[in-house]
Amino acid sequence: MTVQSFYVQNMLRKYKKQITSAQVIARANGSVRFLHSDGYYDEDDQFSDMEQRLSEERRQALVERVAREVYENLLFSGSTNAIVEEIKAQLEAELGYAVIFRNPFPNLSLQIYKVTDFRPIKLSSDEKEDIMNRLWAISLDKVNATML
Repeated sequence: MTVQSFYVQNMLRKYKKQITSAQVIARANGSVRFLHSDGYYDEDDQFSDMEQRLSEERRQALVERVAREVYENLLFSGSTNAIVEEIKAQLEAELGYAVIFRNPFPNLSLQIYKVTDFRPIKLSSDEKEDIMNRLWAISLDKVNATML
């Protein structure tokens, strides 16, 4: 199965918009902290712990949403996006070997192969589950690091 370039480009466009939005929010939060540190705010205007937690939960939800898009759409489509390449490189470094992701048909499950000198070897379901869990953790970390 091949993914049309339109879908990949559209997803990357959405990712760029989300990054831009996160940068604007970070700048706004920085200016609020700056004003507060200079004494321009009264005690009543300070952010409460509840508001800070709510803000952090919203950011975490956005990070998870973007990471899910990267994880589901880009990693398994053979994309050459820089973030995808970093995630794959980190996964291969942690595993100690290269892997190939194949999704033969829309209705069949994803297959993961270990690259060897002779031929790719299909991984067992336990190994596949471990790799998928590690891949999700790496994706989440990368997206979290790139978003402000």
